[in-house]
Amino acid sequence: MPKYIYKAIDANEKTVKGELEAANELDASTQIAKLGYIPLSIGFKPDKSASLFSRFTRKKPRKASTKSLIIFTRQFATIVKAAVPVIEGMGVLAEQSEDLSLKDALRSIIHDVQEGEKLSEAMSKHPRVFSELYVNTVLAGEAGGVLDKVLMRLADVMEEEEETRTNIKSAMRYPIMVVFALIIAVFILSVLVIPQFAKIYAGFGSSLPLPTQIMVLIGKSVKNYWYITFPSFFGVFYLFKIIISTPRGRIWWDGLKFRMIIVGSIYNKIVMLRFSSMLNVLYQAGLPILKIMDIVKITIGNIVLAREIEAVKKDVADGKGISGSVLGSKFFPRLVGYMISIGEKTGSLPLMLDSLCDYYSLEVRTALRNLTSLIEPLMTLVLGVVVAFMALAIFLPMWNLMQVVKNAG
Repeated sequence: MPKYIYKAIDANEKTVKGELEAANELDASTQIAKLGYIPLSIGFKPDKSASLFSRFTRKKPRKASTKSLIIFTRQFATIVKAAVPVIEGMGVLAEQSEDLSLKDALRSIIHDVQEGEKLSEAMSKHPRVFSELYVNTVLAGEAGGVLDKVLMRLADVMEEEEETRTNIKSAMRYPIMVVFALIIAVFILSVLVIPQFAKIYAGFGSSLPLPTQIMVLIGKSVKNYWYITFPSFFGVFYLFKIIISTPRGRIWWDGLKFRMIIVGSIYNKIVMLRFSSMLNVLYQAGLPILKIMDIVKITIGNIVLAREIEAVKKDVADGKGISGSVLGSKFFPRLVGYMISIGEKTGSLPLMLDSLCDYYSLEVRTALRNLTSLIEPLMTLVLGVVVAFMALAIFLPMWNLMQVVKNAG
């Protein structure tokens, strides 16, 4: 059995490192969750007997595209519903798939199922293609005999998340273009235009205005010290990545996401949609509630929220409901707690979760549709400040130069 090394956060927010034996990455993450840790990273333990060359040349399996996986999931659900044998149906889908990663994974799964493994076990060997949520949903569908239904629901969730990612990219296209244009404008002015004023002023022995001096400094940094300036930008980005990879840094960053101007409320809606969707899929698939909490905690993608879900799990283990901890959390909106509470009291939790999914799906679509109009005033303000600064850097020397010429005359 392969060995894995992991880095996680314990209940006291301390970094915990260790190694364990597991059948695959999914099994490793489950073992870590049982220890009460929140995993930060999981990876294979390097084989010391392997050569250095083989370690560097070993290729990681490519990740299957979300679109291909959604199409496969819907087609596979239809095949299961039609009572077509799994091996036969999956073989047809493998031949039809244009995604090489998915095709290779399906062929391997077919072989493993023929050897007597369960479908979920065979899928868990390909974490780059089938996520933990996906594998556990299939596992629950197999156990409950409702594989076709949970696959269709899972496809809906995946489609929703893919649409959200696409809308975010579309909304961010405008601000990225504006920032890129501003950087180019500052670069051209500071390197090509402003230095000419500096030469003229130097001839008269006068000092440049402050905005112009700043632009000159930027120009000199880019032109004469590019080997320091450009690596510094990448260094800041790399330093930020290092900071948020630490337990405290990750907690700070994941908490900050909820408080960001404009995007914070949108991020909250997206995370609530993900939470309610995953909880709904796994609950309707018939998984035990404690197992559901473990899966949601690991796959939610936010350490701060994962800690809140751990508190929910403890309440459930003590015989309490889900809604108590959700209502007491500052990260879960009251609506989520109230809807879950009603579902628990009336025995209609799946119906309430469906309603939550529909509500947050509409909220996310509306918020992303309005994101550009929300960002535009902020970008206009930034654009105005930068343009005004560049205008001062150009025109102040011209106005002052007239006075300098008069005084010289």
